[in-house]
Parts: sequence; structure tokens; C-alpha cells
Amino acid sequence: MNAHRSPFLVTVVALIPTLGVFQPFVFGNLQAQETKGTQIEVRLIPKKKSIKVGEVLEVRVEIWNVGSKPLFIEKDIYTPCGQPAPLSLRLELGPPIKPLFGLGVGCAADCLYNAKDSFARRLVYRWTVLPAGDFYGTVISMHLESFQQLNTPGRWRLGGTYKSIGNLSSSLCWDTAPIPDNEEQIKGLPYEAWQGKVDTNTVWIEVLRGGNSATVKKSP
Repeated sequence: MNAHRSPFLVTVVALIPTLGVFQPFVFGNLQAQETKGTQIEVRLIPKKKSIKVGEVLEVRVEIWNVGSKPLFIEKDIYTPCGQPAPLSLRLELGPPIKPLFGLGVGCAADCLYNAKDSFARRLVYRWTVLPAGDFYGTVISMHLESFQQLNTPGRWRLGGTYKSIGNLSSSLCWDTAPIPDNEEQIKGLPYEAWQGKVDTNTVWIEVLRGGNSATVKKSP
């Protein structure tokens, strides 16, 4: 999925000399209406609402700025492995889950800052600017190893929670060369980071038994 940025975003990013490539993340503007008292909306859009047992569930995630001011948000939306990301997902309200043996997932990830990593480089490593009325999104994959519900036929309600403490100076990277005036440089930025906690929309997902899905009677 190719990324595209609005002219407004390009102007903002020009304030920061170092910028990474955001693929496979995307930006867009669909004239979102501002919601009173709300800054962020998170929308889940499954590629398919019916999958067979054991299949991967692909979901498009869009982070919308429905406020009136640009915000910094975290670049990583969802990571099943590595440093914690803002979005957590869940499948609930389905039939009882049978125990699955021999399945599991494990991984590790780390990062390191050194004297060559400027303030701007550190900032864009984790954060991006989301203009008012725009969205930032990607497609994520939900695997059986992390979601055992995908191995149990039935209807499941997909939802999630998106949260951030909005601390632009925080990082899980090991810092061998801290920037002395880091807090002062953050105060000089034109925008603040979003902080808070919001629930996503919910969508019903049907997990079908193996075989020809056309022969399986679907729930209303």
C-alpha cells in the first residue's frame, strides 16, 4: 500500500529535517466531521467478515483526527511483537473456546540510540503528524497463534482499544547519548501529542468450518 501525504502535512514535516518512509501506512482526507469533545476516532474495517477456521483475519485500521488541531500520534499502530503499541484488539462474545495445544508465539525486539541520532531523528522514529480531518492507517493481520477464537466456528465481535500517554520524550530504545535539552526542544514543537484512551467501533466476524463456505448456513 503506497503512502500519500497532504500538502499540509508536507509543510509541517519540513520543520523536521529527518523523516522516514511510512509504508505500509497511509494518510488520507475524507472530510471527517469534528466530534465535540473528541480528538481521535479509531475505525476497524475487516477485509472479509467471514473466514474459515484457521485463516488469517486482515483488518484495515484508520486513526482519524476529528478535532480541530494537528496532533502527534505514534507511528506504530499495532505490533503483536516488540514494544507496546497504542492499539490492542479482542474477539469476544463467541462460543466457548477449546484448548489449543502446541500453539504459541514468541519474539524479541530492541533498538539503540547513539550520538548520531538527532532530536528530529528520534522524534520521527516513533511519532508522526496527523492533521485535523485526516487519517493515518494500515492493514494488520490477526493470526491464530494470538487469537484462538479464529480456530473456533461461530460469530465473534471484533473490537479494540487505542491509548497513548502522549509523552514525546519516552522511548523503549536504549539511549547511550541522551539529549540534554530534550524537554526544551519538545516544548518548541508546533503541536502536542495525543493522549487518552478510546474504544474502536465493533464488527461481527464469522468463523466458518472448513470446506465449501457456500454450504455452511450463516447466522443472521
